[in-house]
Amino acid sequence: MSVPGPVRRDVPSRPVAAGLALAAIVLTVVGGWWHTGSALIAVEFPTPGRPSDPDAVTSAAAWGFALATCYGAGLYLGTAAAGWVWRTPPARAVVRFGMTATVVAVVTHLVENTTLLLSGGAITAESVLAHCLTALAVVKYSALVPAAVVAVTGAAVLVCRCVTHSAAKLGQRAEHVIETVPPRPIEPDDPPLPTDSDTRATRWRQAYTVPDVRPDVVSRRWRQGEHTTGFCLSGGGIRAASVALGALSSLREELLGARYLVSVSGGGFTAGALQQALTGAGSPPPGGTVERDPETVLTDGTAELNHIRRHSSYLADTPGEVLAALGRVARGLVLSLTVLFGPALVLGVAAGWLYQRVPLTSLSSDPISYPTPRLGAAVAVVVLALCAFLFGLVSRDEHTRRGIVSRLATDFATLAWIVAGVAVVVPSLAWASSWLLSRTDLAVDVGASVGAVVLTYLSAVSAMAWRHRARLRRRFGFLRRRADSAPTAAVPDGLLQRLLVILTTGVLALLWLLLLGAAVMTEGRADALWTAAATLVLVVVLGGLFDVTSLSLHPFYRERLARAFAVRVVRRHSDGQVVAVPYDPSESTTLSAYGVVAEGVRFPEVVFAAAANLKGEHRTPPGLGAVSFTMSAKWTGGPDVGWVRTDDLERVVGSRIRRDLTVQGAVALSGAAFASAMGRLSRWFQVLLAVSGARLGAWLPNPGFVRQAREAARRGDWAYPWLPRTRRLPYLVREVFGSHPHHDRLLHISDGAHYDNLGLVELFRRRCTRIYCIDASNDHPPSARTLAEALELARQELGVRVELHEPWCVDPGSARSALPGHPLADRMATSPVVVGTVHYPPESGLDEGVTGELIVARGVLWPDLPYTLQSYAVHHPEFPNDSTGDQWFGHGEFAAYTELGAQLGAAVRARTAPQPPATGPRLRPDGATAPPSPADRN
Repeated sequence: MSVPGPVRRDVPSRPVAAGLALAAIVLTVVGGWWHTGSALIAVEFPTPGRPSDPDAVTSAAAWGFALATCYGAGLYLGTAAAGWVWRTPPARAVVRFGMTATVVAVVTHLVENTTLLLSGGAITAESVLAHCLTALAVVKYSALVPAAVVAVTGAAVLVCRCVTHSAAKLGQRAEHVIETVPPRPIEPDDPPLPTDSDTRATRWRQAYTVPDVRPDVVSRRWRQGEHTTGFCLSGGGIRAASVALGALSSLREELLGARYLVSVSGGGFTAGALQQALTGAGSPPPGGTVERDPETVLTDGTAELNHIRRHSSYLADTPGEVLAALGRVARGLVLSLTVLFGPALVLGVAAGWLYQRVPLTSLSSDPISYPTPRLGAAVAVVVLALCAFLFGLVSRDEHTRRGIVSRLATDFATLAWIVAGVAVVVPSLAWASSWLLSRTDLAVDVGASVGAVVLTYLSAVSAMAWRHRARLRRRFGFLRRRADSAPTAAVPDGLLQRLLVILTTGVLALLWLLLLGAAVMTEGRADALWTAAATLVLVVVLGGLFDVTSLSLHPFYRERLARAFAVRVVRRHSDGQVVAVPYDPSESTTLSAYGVVAEGVRFPEVVFAAAANLKGEHRTPPGLGAVSFTMSAKWTGGPDVGWVRTDDLERVVGSRIRRDLTVQGAVALSGAAFASAMGRLSRWFQVLLAVSGARLGAWLPNPGFVRQAREAARRGDWAYPWLPRTRRLPYLVREVFGSHPHHDRLLHISDGAHYDNLGLVELFRRRCTRIYCIDASNDHPPSARTLAEALELARQELGVRVELHEPWCVDPGSARSALPGHPLADRMATSPVVVGTVHYPPESGLDEGVTGELIVARGVLWPDLPYTLQSYAVHHPEFPNDSTGDQWFGHGEFAAYTELGAQLGAAVRARTAPQPPATGPRLRPDGATAPPSPADRN
């Protein structure tokens, strides 16, 4: 761990900081109240035909210098306070803009006062001087709004830090033993690491960073004729879980000799079930003894496999459970819409109150009379835009300080947009709302709102249900189509669904804007202010106290998965019978304890592969949007976000976040297919799922931030933020807008398929020299798209090159010529197994010449399958490609896919069975004589 740096010298002591922050709030509030009652407003926005009183104007202008000093000091102190507590690059940019807005507001106010004093206060409404004063006033008030927001918010946060980050708390945090590995730098301003003299293929070397993985040990074992073996189980929901159950039963000997078991999404259901059945953590159930036999657990005929078989429709198996699931979606929708639409009402009423006191643009309640912007407002926009343009030109001059000038160009451009919004956009929106409401009655307004909620609900359910429409067509004849006979009947995509999702998100956005505009038209009435206050309290309670992840479908999904796959094998004392005992819902299966098998049990290390969503900062290639994030008993994180020791992380987080740092939480997050951030997938779906609450992802601590926060505590930096105890409203807003910065305190974690649906990259990252890949990823002909994408990702990320031998033999239809007249000829592959050679680059740290072996078993049909499976495939044209959205497996589907997995495992064993040795001794890879030993034991 790096040595902590010195304490920031610009941050004062707690008492001084608290005093300055309180002074900032008081001065800003007093200055704002004083300003709204000033006689200057009548001169800044004159009414034709109503002359001003010169004496009153000059008096107000003279007092205006004191006024500018008052609120200017408050804004400066508040913005400085924000700079002490906001440390991320975007937050620092906001602080810089707040300071620029403060300077602009004060300067325009001083220029305005000086002009009024020099003119003697004699200003006519239509004079050029009046328009100039209006332009100055528009710029001043438009700059005051963001400056006040930054200053008051920053000061309030600083006061909270003074209270909550006491010396005792800081000492406790500094004493925490948190073992971390920092993320590798990508951008120039990323935190520094120890000097690295080798610049060749730096990205590849950094991407191999995995704690406790030693390439020298892998190389030495390879030279001794021993493999570092890994298994990876692909994503695909209950379909992939069923295939994995069968395959691992057939390949049990190989599995028990492996070093790693990496699972993605549905593969994690099976890996989690194995892990929870073999762990030594937890109290044994009363009246029985837990049996942990890795050779027989979850194999055919066992009680625990029968338990999963009886719960294969794990989401909802009865009409009551279906209604309960739909009810959870409805609850999440209502709560999410409340916390998202509440701010529109509050902001609108506040804006109406400000417009009523400072008439930047006259708000007309007449739906026919459009609010014409003032000429001064147009002048202000033009001047600010011109300043931004000139600053932009100057910033290109190599003799100027480009950083400062470039930021000024950005700040003035932002101010120009704010002025346009305040003077034109918001009044126009208010007028449009008034015009629309004047043409409808109350019943229509209420009906439209209710209809929007219902439409959102139906769209969210549709987005989830569409992916198993093939199953619905089988159940309901009136939905059947000719396409049902084709193997693409379960393809989870469709124009109708996309149009419905786009329509719904568009309607919601329109309603939000209309609500904002209608609230502006209240113009600060007392009843509107009371309504806004009550709404603000409701939003603060829901968004500030409740955990936004708890309001989503993630807890429901986690509990349902645990009900089906979290069991122990128990031999009862009373009669000696073996039964499967489900985990108690209150038992917390912490990763550091339950992610380890019992002592003496031979089983690989289980790694749950998820994805950390990073968007908007060019940290990922276009279209990817996610990086590796794995969860295991030892370490949590990834090379791009850093690593943290799992047990250390569990000690420093709050109870609500700790619920997701469990085996059951890792299984659910690794399979969070429906999330507000889904890597490569459509942005429209992500917005809808975030708004509706039908999201399965969750926010977890950022390992890189955990490291920086502890170092800040060690150096006594009390103003530095700490991990939040709960995930509040701002994280829901980030999901809606797709904001996922890499330096935030929490990262949005979702399905590992959003990065790599096979888990292959994680095994390559761990330098495995023999890899068994169980691919049930629902690829459709003519090629193994998921496998190809994983291999290409490995080449780009790690420099790994894989040479596949006869890859086309696993494609459906490759056995067509050998099966004339067979009803499945067009769907049959020659073989389900493809083998390849893995070539690692020097950046992997492995010795030269070390290669690996890749064995991929694809979930396809092939001629050697038993008659029962071929018959099932004839009558079920979507088999073995049932949609991942179909998580309601019945007896037939579960039996077919587990048997398919068992046959895949047998095919792998047959393909990789050692041939009878030729004459002479067995040779090691380096050519030396080697004693006989298992090739895949650890």
